[in-house]
Amino acid sequence: TPNAPTPVRPTGGTAGAPSTSAAETAIAAARSQLGVPYSWGGGGSNGPSNGIPPDSQLFGFDCSGLTQYAYARAGIAIGGTSRDQWWLNRNKQVAIGDLQPGDLLFWGGDRSDYMSITHVAIYIGGGQMIEAPDRGQHVTIARARTSSSTYFGAVRPSAR
Repeated sequence: TPNAPTPVRPTGGTAGAPSTSAAETAIAAARSQLGVPYSWGGGGSNGPSNGIPPDSQLFGFDCSGLTQYAYARAGIAIGGTSRDQWWLNRNKQVAIGDLQPGDLLFWGGDRSDYMSITHVAIYIGGGQMIEAPDRGQHVTIARARTSSSTYFGAVRPSAR
């Protein structure tokens, strides 16, 4: 498409200091949804919802719906899809060694193109994250898979 954004390669670290209160609010909101079913296309700034086919009858969150909800509780609009969430915060990138609670972690197939992003989660510290992992699963706390070959990068939506 003629107006499509150009691919953006992660740079590693341009984010400022986090707003601790916003990050804590987002994490608390995500934690409040632990155990909610994964529903593809489900959830958003207002909370869980029915997803899209094949999950149109399943009430819950997909990965980006959960992160959108969490940050909406903190008063920060981060976008709807994982790709939007990267693109809208691309100037607030964070290197792995500088991760702080509340940072968003992304995974995708091609580190040179943000359009390959397929997953997002919220870093909660201590090498852990909260995520809505995949169909048939539930919102959970998991190990932050930053050493995965598909790890794309991180951004800090709460940066001042």
